[in-house]
Amino acid sequence: MTALDDDQLGRLLGDRLHEETHQMTAPPGLTETLHRRNKRRNRALGIAGAVPVIAAIALGASLALAPQGTAPETTDMITVGFVAERTGAALADVSGYVQHENSSHEGRDGKAASKTELWSDPKTKRERQDNQIFFGDTRSYTVVLDGSNAVELNHDKKKWWTYEVTRLEALDSNTAQSLPPALNPAGLRSAVDSGKLTLVGKESIDGKPAVHLQWLGGPDSAMDKAKGAEESMQIWVDADSYLPVRLIHKTFTGTTTSNYEWLPRTAGNLGKLAASPPAGYTKLSCAPNPAKDCGLND
Repeated sequence: MTALDDDQLGRLLGDRLHEETHQMTAPPGLTETLHRRNKRRNRALGIAGAVPVIAAIALGASLALAPQGTAPETTDMITVGFVAERTGAALADVSGYVQHENSSHEGRDGKAASKTELWSDPKTKRERQDNQIFFGDTRSYTVVLDGSNAVELNHDKKKWWTYEVTRLEALDSNTAQSLPPALNPAGLRSAVDSGKLTLVGKESIDGKPAVHLQWLGGPDSAMDKAKGAEESMQIWVDADSYLPVRLIHKTFTGTTTSNYEWLPRTAGNLGKLAASPPAGYTKLSCAPNPAKDCGLND
């Protein structure tokens, strides 16, 4: 773990103190008992001995206030606020990586509904996603974004077309993916402040140390403001970089599981963002939408 500056350390200790003492109450009469003991010890030891005695009593008080059966944590102190802050900072500076994501969605019946593989270069805003949809008419298609230009390949019809990104919302097509709205610095901080985001603990994902966060949804949650009717989101971040490595998102429509890799911007990784129409694919003269087929089904 990287070294902390004074402000980060202060926030970390403040968060830890708040979590450790939340809803704790001192035993009846503790203050009076400590006061009497201190007076007796001061008379016996004199003023010179008072300071170490008071320090010892303060330590005893902290132990008395700790939950039964637990000991104060002295190493690897992390809090939900600290993890959220470091994750937000990491997500705000991902221009040195190529984002690789594999996502799958299961419906409420537990059956596979869709799969998506995403390659994204945050520095140039280029993206490519390969999609498979299993409900209704099975579909397989690729969307590539490069600046304001978009290319879509329909692998079932063996046809392809181009369009402007500004028209994306009006088309009967998925937009290129990015990170969920919940995974941004402002959203994470809002979730911490509202108490919706909690720290589950340290775990291992694919053999690597990770930190597990839980974001509970429901009415008026921070998640609901970004996307409708969320129920819960489990987030795992790398214990060193604090970048997301896994996300399990449960909603009323089903469950989406996403696994993330953050790869160096090598020629090989950047090459994954490109897609050329395979031989035998026909280019359409316009982008199909519900009002205009453009020859997609010919």
